[in-house]
Amino acid sequence: MLAAVAALAACTGSMTKPTATETDFGNSAASLIKAQTANPAAAANPSTDPVTGVDPDYANAVIDVLRESVSKPEAVRERILIQVGSQGQGGK
Repeated sequence: MLAAVAALAACTGSMTKPTATETDFGNSAASLIKAQTANPAAAANPSTDPVTGVDPDYANAVIDVLRESVSKPEAVRERILIQVGSQGQGGK
């Protein structure tokens, strides 16, 4: 009887203790957010003033990158060939 009680107590203890995965859950997302924060001091104490503008050099750089990275309509309309196996384009 004493062994059964001890076994039951051991089982309930492992059910309440978080696993290594559970204790680390969410840390990956938190570390990515922290790494992408440009000004950690401002993030810790955010201003209540509304945003009234943006650095023009930064805004122009963003627009240039967006214009360069967007696919051209002609390229988007091209057929997509999905090949399974090694039989070539005919698929015979």
